[in-house]
Order: sequence, then structure tokens, then C-alpha cells
Amino acid sequence: MTLCASADASELRGPARFCGYSPIIDLLPGEKITTLEGGIHGGSFRWEGAFGSLNVRGIGWAGRPDGEIVEPPTDTKAGRFAQRKVNGRYEVAIWNGSHGAAYFNSARPLTARQIEAIKRVSLFEEGQTPSDCSLRTVFSWD
Repeated sequence: MTLCASADASELRGPARFCGYSPIIDLLPGEKITTLEGGIHGGSFRWEGAFGSLNVRGIGWAGRPDGEIVEPPTDTKAGRFAQRKVNGRYEVAIWNGSHGAAYFNSARPLTARQIEAIKRVSLFEEGQTPSDCSLRTVFSWD
């Protein structure tokens, strides 16, 4: 039996598995997610932890991100793109090689700790149902 309950954004805290808009993040103790916007194919949230803070835009039905790929996707790991400056912010994208993508951005260049945190993120895409998600964002027409 699965129970779903409403939660305030401040309640999305680790340790727990968060599945939202496309990214899957196993939140560590002290990490938290604050939801920002949602839509049909994706949404955005802020991810905070010992690494600092990142704004994240996840898309469950995306194309290949622009830029240079520095780690190609594999069957078990999202590919990572080189950091670049987009609209005055620094951004790193990940992509599952199909339709799942996420963009991590910050006003300052991403640090090594932030890149290591991004490497922990996996992706799902529309039509897939990730398992063991104790925290999630869902699309609703309401």
C-alpha cells in the first residue's frame, strides 16, 4: 500500500530519495529540495546541501542539451556536459541519452563539490516510474 500526502516544500529533506521532474537524487542528511515551478514536461527546484545551492531545471521529455559532453551517458549513468555560461549564469547539464535531462545552474561558477553532487543524480523520463521514491513531485491538472 502506498500513501501519498501533501508536503510543504520545506518538508522535502534528506535522507530520502527524491524523484522530481526527471532528476532522481538520493538526498543526504542535511540536503533539501525547495520546489519552484512545475509544468507538463518538467519543472524546477532548488537543491541545497553541504555543497552549497543549485537551481535545477528537470525535463522528462527533452532533447540532447547544447554544449560539449565531457562524460557520455551509459546504461547506468547520465552523461554530463561541460560547464558553460548561459544567460549570465553558470550551467552544467546532464542527459540520459534519450529524453531525460537536467540543468544545474548558479550565479557563480560551479565548484568541484557541486560537480560531485551532480554526479550522484540519475534521470528518468516521461512514461517511466522510478522506484523507492519517498519524496516526489508530480504533475497535476488541479
